[in-house]
Amino acid sequence: MIVFAVITLVRAAKEKGIPVAEAAMNNAPIFINFSVIALACGVGLLIAEALDFAKNKTHASKLVKARWITSLITVAAAATFSLGIVPPMKQLLPEIRTNNEAREKFDGMHKSSEKVFGVMILFALASLLLPAFAKPKSTT
Repeated sequence: MIVFAVITLVRAAKEKGIPVAEAAMNNAPIFINFSVIALACGVGLLIAEALDFAKNKTHASKLVKARWITSLITVAAAATFSLGIVPPMKQLLPEIRTNNEAREKFDGMHKSSEKVFGVMILFALASLLLPAFAKPKSTT
């Protein structure tokens, strides 16, 4: 949702004639703060799945194992986004208006962040939906 909001804000700024670099500067605090939230949620997910793994590793169904894998991919994507992409983008922010090389690097990282964020959303959704396909346990 936050990425949709930021993209919408940048498009609206472009329509008003505001350069993309300036719009990026204006929206950077939202993006940076969201990366912290994404990382915190990833850590929470990792802890929850690690606890579930410790309790159920010997008798987990294929569906549960698939959920563990999708959750781990989600956590890896969140860490990549929050620790690998956003910090260098933050460092480049002061230069993107005046330095074309910095702007190109920033744009490349922004495109990478969209892909990584897409992976994060896709696998988080899969992790949430997989339990819906579990067969009910027999009560007899």
